[in-house]
Amino acid sequence: MHRHAGRRSRNRRTAGLALCAGLLGLGACASLGPPRSAEPAPGAVEALNGMVRGPCNRPVASVLAGEGIPVGQFRDAVYSELRTGPSGRVSQYEVWLYPRDKPGVLTVTMDETCRPMQIYTREGGNLQSFKAG
Repeated sequence: MHRHAGRRSRNRRTAGLALCAGLLGLGACASLGPPRSAEPAPGAVEALNGMVRGPCNRPVASVLAGEGIPVGQFRDAVYSELRTGPSGRVSQYEVWLYPRDKPGVLTVTMDETCRPMQIYTREGGNLQSFKAG
């Protein structure tokens, strides 16, 4: 029985690595760790509030500042909530940020307390191009 437990563990690790590699191949992951954060630029939270009212706007502005991404390049933002369990409580927030003049979407994922978990791009976006402003 002990021998099989080790095999199962190896299989999970292999499956996890394969899943991440597949996601990276599709451009869905930018980083496996939480994004950097910093004090938001003056007016950044207000700019986000003008696009969308959401519980995590200050942490999103902090992530954008930490990653060197100006808030002013976005024309719109949308919140998405992931709900779990029978109570339907929020377990994660995603903020989708739509740029004015670049392809793709920048997405910031946070837990239920608005703690940043990940930043990545979708729909043909490139994280470096967002950092260029």
